[in-house]
Amino acid sequence: MNNKLLLGISLVSMMMFVSGCSGKMPYTESNNVEECEIINKKIAKIDKFTDSVKNTSAFHLEEIAPAMTTPDITVSNNKSKMLRDAKSKKEALLREEQRLGCKVKI
Repeated sequence: MNNKLLLGISLVSMMMFVSGCSGKMPYTESNNVEECEIINKKIAKIDKFTDSVKNTSAFHLEEIAPAMTTPDITVSNNKSKMLRDAKSKKEALLREEQRLGCKVKI
């Protein structure tokens, strides 16, 4: 009995190894679509932030920066650093979007 059980477990594990089955759940298309939507929302948020920073003078921006709720984009109150941080964050999200194979909106 033990020999049959050992042989069975060995065969199953060898078949998993040969077939490339890792035991992980496959990455489904629905997961991909949800992540693409999340990335698109983050990119839209960064675009809105960038537009508001560009259209505000540096003097006023330093005053209102603590009130802006953007800790995920930048923590700076310097206009050039804010724009630089937003640009690098957007580039990272675009790379992630490309890695996932998200469809580009026109």
